[in-house]
Amino acid sequence: MSEIRDPIYGFIVPTETEFKIIDTPIFQRLRKVKQLAMAHLVYPGANHTRFEHSLGVFHIASLMSDKLLGGNEDQRRVVRFAALLHDVGHGPFSHISEEILERFYTGEGAEREKIHEKITEKLIENNPELTRLIADADRERIVGLLSGDRVDLTLMKEIVSGPLDADKMDYLLRDSYFCGVQYGKYDLHRLLNTLSVFEDSGDQHLCIEYDGLNSLEQFALAKYYMTKQVYRHRIRLISDSMIVRALELGIESDQIRFLQDLYRYQDTAAYLENYLYHNDETVTVKLLHEHAGSRAGQLFAKLCKRQLFKQVFSIKLGSPELGPGPTDKLLDISKTDHIPMRMNMERAIAQLEQINCSPEHVIVKSYKIKSVKEMARDSEGDIAVRKPEGRIGHFEEESTVFKSIDETMNEIFLEVYAPLEFTGQLDKREKEGKIKVAIMEMLKGGGY
Repeated sequence: MSEIRDPIYGFIVPTETEFKIIDTPIFQRLRKVKQLAMAHLVYPGANHTRFEHSLGVFHIASLMSDKLLGGNEDQRRVVRFAALLHDVGHGPFSHISEEILERFYTGEGAEREKIHEKITEKLIENNPELTRLIADADRERIVGLLSGDRVDLTLMKEIVSGPLDADKMDYLLRDSYFCGVQYGKYDLHRLLNTLSVFEDSGDQHLCIEYDGLNSLEQFALAKYYMTKQVYRHRIRLISDSMIVRALELGIESDQIRFLQDLYRYQDTAAYLENYLYHNDETVTVKLLHEHAGSRAGQLFAKLCKRQLFKQVFSIKLGSPELGPGPTDKLLDISKTDHIPMRMNMERAIAQLEQINCSPEHVIVKSYKIKSVKEMARDSEGDIAVRKPEGRIGHFEEESTVFKSIDETMNEIFLEVYAPLEFTGQLDKREKEGKIKVAIMEMLKGGGY
């Protein structure tokens, strides 16, 4: 049996069919979609891709399935397939594509927010390479498991997508390793060894044994610190925002056809075929060479030369300095529904004497860092803990560390990025001070 050598786990051992899936063009395409977009601009080693991440998730899901699903080979097979294919629909620059797809999708509400998941499901259902290797019934079950709409057992879904799933277990270790930081480390083997199953109303769910609480605390804290130190790093936020702005300009202002065809979703086989053609490299090369004079091309040229915008303003919403008034209006300013308000702010800031640039080169962004308690459960529900006497409790109640944490301690930031230049530290302090005063006056006065 063939093996794949992995820097995190040693060896990963797929079956013959799983190897054939890995060798398909649809899966190999993930080699050219970086896991963390342009995070290598701040962490030079962060050049890992969705390809190796998908293999890692597959490996951990396999270990979890072996332990939790016992001898049920049918259920284990579907979970392994789902873990292997869970990211097959990622677009260029990973999660950045999700934001652009949502921005230009003509659907509404929850359907818009899950458009990247829809693409993944359509590819699994219809891609000729996958239909040859995976039976129709299994593909239906894989899609049902990934969407959560149709599952044999809730446990199967929780292995692939839940507060304690194989996806998070892999990306924390992998991102930490390739970024060269220690924040994402936790005791994987201890965590896996203390996973268990409980039954409720005829269904099965994932839980952790009580003596695994310390490893679970370590895992939850790793997720929090990776978010604070890596995923929300200043340079990472700026580079991601510049990519988003470049793609928006390319679609709307430059009217670049290949970007419009890529990011305006259509429920057709032709759309999916075109979607699979694109990755980080194709988009970058086309913008740098075929559309070098476009607004999008110029921004990508800056990114590739690491001529990044500066963070010219940052404030925590709700801080005494700003007051509570504007918080609600500014919280969601980065979302599609608030684009007019955001653009008004960007136009006003672009006119400041210290900045004086095109409004499209001013980026106003808000983001939230959840409290460590809220982040532990995320949007997927509480983590169940089996107490010593056998009853099921919840992690936040059983953990002495997490019980004491105030769940409301979220951090919500409003930031502004722009192409500002400084002649020295004194010039930097003076310009930033004047910009801060002007933007604070704008915020307090509601001039947006």
